[in-house]
Amino acid sequence: MTSDTQQGSSSGGRTTERRRAPRAPADFSIHIGQSPKAGVTDTAKAPARLRDLSISGLCCYHPEPLNEMTLVHMSLSLPGDERSHEVDGAVVRCAKLRGQNPPTYEVAVYFTEMAPETRAALGAFVVANAAALDQGD
Repeated sequence: MTSDTQQGSSSGGRTTERRRAPRAPADFSIHIGQSPKAGVTDTAKAPARLRDLSISGLCCYHPEPLNEMTLVHMSLSLPGDERSHEVDGAVVRCAKLRGQNPPTYEVAVYFTEMAPETRAALGAFVVANAAALDQGD
């Protein structure tokens, strides 16, 4: 189920960080849809805009709510890389952003399956871009 939220979350005045892998800011389009592994027939992918990316998952802005634990399939092309990378994952959070028109949902996805070359490409992207996030961006 989805919930309303403002960007960021806090507990007792401190932000709770659950990520285990380094992440990097990412501001480019991806395509995301339900995974054929979920047993659905409608696997059409919709565009989404990345917020950040790691080798274990991503956070993006999506025009439709996605239920937690939904299996998804994503296509993404990293900046400077002509290849299209295919990744499977599970939605771990979906929150409607307040004050957005049209409605926009912040969706976090944990990756469950990807090719070794995709993992290497994501890792190289994160290493090259993580410094921007560490500097407060």
